[in-house]
Amino acid sequence: MKIKNLATATLALSMSATSFAALQLVENGDFSNGLDGYGVYNDAGTTFSDGGGYGLIDGAGWGGGFVYKDDAPSLASMGLTAGETYTFQFDMISGTDGVTGIKVESWAAGAGIDNSGEIDFNGNGETWETYTYDYTIAAGSDAFKIVLLGNVGAQTSFDNVGIQVASAVPVPAAAWLFGSALAGLVAVRRNK
Repeated sequence: MKIKNLATATLALSMSATSFAALQLVENGDFSNGLDGYGVYNDAGTTFSDGGGYGLIDGAGWGGGFVYKDDAPSLASMGLTAGETYTFQFDMISGTDGVTGIKVESWAAGAGIDNSGEIDFNGNGETWETYTYDYTIAAGSDAFKIVLLGNVGAQTSFDNVGIQVASAVPVPAAAWLFGSALAGLVAVRRNK
């Protein structure tokens, strides 16, 4: 009876492994290629730089932000599906508390059809922190945009911009894992 329970638990664990989420960076989401792939919008006096491996907005006045891919990349390019909810994730440090964060937009046929609005986060201004935001991509969408929002009168830096997606366990690896567990069960059974 114990072996049957162990076999059932092993099978359940091996089948649930496909539901683990992994961060999939957007193109240049780690800013390793400077600001390539990012458009910017800003108020007068705001400057942008790659910050040495991260995106840096040095805000003055209203602030500014980065727009990942001005041309709204297709959902298919990231393996996303319209109507589904995804967790968007990024690392951020801001010089002060205030308006910083993210805005996610759904696009169809080259036009915005829905967006999250500005989602604000308050960092402590001293350390990098990881932030997440769940957004349901509008039905009928074929593309999306991520807008990283700057801060009023302070430096705000971003890094590791991505989307949490289900990571599938490769079939050969899953088969090896299951086969090893099954062989162990057979060996235990023979010893009794």
